[in-house]
Amino acid sequence: MLKLIFLIPLLLLSGCREEILEPYNPAGNVNQPFQEKKLNYYNLTITASNLTYEFNSDLDFNSSESRILISVVDRQSGSVTINVLNNSRNLIYIASIETEVPYLLDRIQGNIPDSLKIVFTDFSGKLRLQLSKNNL
Repeated sequence: MLKLIFLIPLLLLSGCREEILEPYNPAGNVNQPFQEKKLNYYNLTITASNLTYEFNSDLDFNSSESRILISVVDRQSGSVTINVLNNSRNLIYIASIETEVPYLLDRIQGNIPDSLKIVFTDFSGKLRLQLSKNNL
């Protein structure tokens, strides 16, 4: 009987679980970026709330033909500036966003992306940034 008393709560607790958030779910982890890096590919997703921060990341690219996809949705305030630099730390791409931009697709030609610098200034909204090799 004593074993049964301990077994029932154990079974009930093991049946409960916390909801698991998918990695691309913008509802989780406010002000904590999710990033994915591979050869010739970089993806960053963040849901920000009044974020003022400078984010830096090294890239792993060997292609001088790249494309960049930027999406800013549910923007409430602030701005975000995206800088892509080559291995000499020269600026090869810049985007400064102060409004909603559901889909911005652009190309980076003639330079190999080496690092990324993103500056958030009192930014509230959802940012998705994807940089990849341009398959011609």
